[in-house]
Amino acid sequence: MAASLTLSACKPKADDAIRVEKVPKELAPLSTASSLPAGHPDLAGGTSPSMAGPVAPGGMGGALPGMAEFTAATPAPKWTPPADWSAVALTATRKGSWHAPASMPADQQAEISVSVFQGQLGGLLANVNRWRDKVKLSADLTEARLGENVQNITLDGRAAQLISLDGPSGQSLDGVLVFQKDRVWSLLLSGPSATVKGERAGFRAFLDSIKWQD
Repeated sequence: MAASLTLSACKPKADDAIRVEKVPKELAPLSTASSLPAGHPDLAGGTSPSMAGPVAPGGMGGALPGMAEFTAATPAPKWTPPADWSAVALTATRKGSWHAPASMPADQQAEISVSVFQGQLGGLLANVNRWRDKVKLSADLTEARLGENVQNITLDGRAAQLISLDGPSGQSLDGVLVFQKDRVWSLLLSGPSATVKGERAGFRAFLDSIKWQD
């Protein structure tokens, strides 16, 4: 059965409790093709821009003990990326990584990443404010105002939250969080606003293609 992406603008439920946890910063790209999940295309090379993936408050470096092993042991979803996404090297917490569109200069491309982390990364509100800060929006959003930024969606039968942000300094992102009991998936499209806006339809199609394997 085809995966469906269902959008509904609504305020998250009250049980979206905020958990305060240390959050890992992604490590340097893994060096061998053997680290790629099954079905991931050949690498086009390059490293990931700075907006990729959750980072710790205060810029904590490194990953928490066992984080890379947890990510490696978690099966990657099956997906179908758009043809003009160019795969790039994975990091220790990534299951997929691309730049797009491939035809544009590197400094004008958007970045797309799929990451999985053990734990809850501080919860929904902390992640929304972190992403707002990345695009130079105020990072003082409260629980009462989460509905202004968050849409509840479904990815292959799993509840998720979609955050779509356009910043005042020419940077934008679309981020999706899928919270589970022992992990959170982060799916992110980020980069120059003009490029991100042009890639949003492809990102939605990518989300719609996801089939969970874990």
